[in-house]
Amino acid sequence: MNSISQVPAGSWDKSQELVIRSDSSARLIVEAGPGTGKTAVSCARLAHLVSEHGVQPSKSWMISFTRTAVAEIRSRLYNYLGEAAFAVKVATVDSHAWSIHSGYDSTATLTGTYEENIDNVLSLIRTDPEVQEYLDGVEHLIVDEAQDLVGNRADLVEAIIKGLNPDAGVTVFADEAQAIYGFSEEAEVNEIETPLLERIRGNSSLGFVGTALDTVHRTSAPGLLGIFTDVRAMVMAGSGQDGGLFSEVREGIIANADGSDLNSTKLSIDDMPAGSLVLFRTRSEALEASQYCAAPHAIRLSGYGAGLPPWIALCFHDYVQSHMGKQEFMTRWLARVENTCPPDYGVQEAWDRLIRAGGAADGSLDMKRLRIRLGRYAPPVELAVQEYGLQGPVIGTIHASKGREADNVFLLMPDPDEFADVTEEEEETRVLFVGSTRARSTLKVGKARKWTGSQIESGRAYRGVGHKEKSLAMVEIGRPEDVGAAFLVGRSCMSAEEAAKAQAWLGVHCGTMVNGLRIASSADQQWNYRLFDPGADVTLGWFTPRLRDDLWSIANILAARKGVKLRPPTSVWYIKARGSRTIAIPAGDPQLEKLHEPWAQSGFLLAPRCASFTRAEFKKAPSS
Repeated sequence: MNSISQVPAGSWDKSQELVIRSDSSARLIVEAGPGTGKTAVSCARLAHLVSEHGVQPSKSWMISFTRTAVAEIRSRLYNYLGEAAFAVKVATVDSHAWSIHSGYDSTATLTGTYEENIDNVLSLIRTDPEVQEYLDGVEHLIVDEAQDLVGNRADLVEAIIKGLNPDAGVTVFADEAQAIYGFSEEAEVNEIETPLLERIRGNSSLGFVGTALDTVHRTSAPGLLGIFTDVRAMVMAGSGQDGGLFSEVREGIIANADGSDLNSTKLSIDDMPAGSLVLFRTRSEALEASQYCAAPHAIRLSGYGAGLPPWIALCFHDYVQSHMGKQEFMTRWLARVENTCPPDYGVQEAWDRLIRAGGAADGSLDMKRLRIRLGRYAPPVELAVQEYGLQGPVIGTIHASKGREADNVFLLMPDPDEFADVTEEEEETRVLFVGSTRARSTLKVGKARKWTGSQIESGRAYRGVGHKEKSLAMVEIGRPEDVGAAFLVGRSCMSAEEAAKAQAWLGVHCGTMVNGLRIASSADQQWNYRLFDPGADVTLGWFTPRLRDDLWSIANILAARKGVKLRPPTSVWYIKARGSRTIAIPAGDPQLEKLHEPWAQSGFLLAPRCASFTRAEFKKAPSS
């Protein structure tokens, strides 16, 4: 068992040492370019504060931008602090907001948006004496990726900093060359307010001073070092009045890459090493590349967040008792998980993680408590699966891969374009730079497609396909919101026998890629779409009305272009499943009443991980 220990001296460069060993009450803004060890330094700083300055782990907060970073931070902290690491409040801005909201507002619910939740917390910080007292007890706050905190998230972090005791320390890490969240995944401008960094720098009463991490440690490859340093300097210099920054940075990346002949239509993703990152600017590009990749792989896109691994449902879907002992869990693991889709940790580690999420005082697993924890929108990081899919290359957008790095990165870069203004060009330049700095060993680049697709208001991607006679479009099918428990094992759309057969199929295929699924609409189910495996003659469930409604929206868009009335497709082929995931439903949730047994009592079931970008035909609607 690890214990609180000193941070080893001599393993850091001078700029890192300065940050790590600064006084606990210091307020620092640390400029940290890619590869300079930001995450390692932030964890070592907190460990040093705990071991050398007496800072209490339970009174230490770390705010990270992504759940992927949260998982890495917790792992590193455990290496330094042992069990004390679990007392540190490490979470995203949204999770910190919900913790405050639910802890100090008895009317708090999960039904609102993240923005509404944050606005409610801001009100509590400003008006509730108990919340103000709670913040006054924080001894040190670390903020990661501060350059991407904008809008009401910046409002919240600023309010938290202002609410701290004047003697509390704050360490803020940022790299303005990587500030990319003023634009969305689809290159649409987001209206933003003054960024957090600008606010805290401009408020002298907060007492911040600046410093920087100045040495790249991630890579020794000369080309990548050139991107991390020289190209970054171009990005930081900005466009000036004449523009041209995007082209300059793009050429700088090409000059330093290990190859620039990638072809977006001939990527050979199947032959890439596992863990490689294949990055695109837009989600439709990433989805289309995934659609034509037959080998196992994962995707990283906004909306396809951390989910629960299938082994949880395999173990618990038919368990209806209030508590489970360790021996029962191990028996189920060996019979159901060991030879199907085991994670990269063993049965003992799986049990330990479950106990931390839902353990009872007697050492057993409290199933009610576990279901509450796992049923949240953002489940515990150490039980969640960060990738949506299977082991292999990871296909995604630059935005969704922020904070992720890999030995091998394949980057499809858009051509220089006409930008609306200098601000847009600088933003797009930073997006390109972020994509190029995900690599540790090799970076290969190429030209992205000119026509990359669009998305409707819900976020679903589509791309029209030119055809003289037919109205065709590539459409994103299988988004997480397309799938719901009541449509997988619900009494209104599946018989008990069909539900059992579907769940068995999902269990068998929980760790495999299946490329030949199909959907078809049915008048008997309000024109919702049935998902089935035509080869095995198994209905896997029904997609929710969201898919039906979104296909109508796309039909109307295409109809307006063609000047004819169109209707959604009655069937679509080539739906892809990347294994299964677990859905967990807390006891007392109203949707349980709609489910067949045993899932209505257990609260655990399997769901397909479908994410397809496949061709659909929108036919002419009959005349009314």
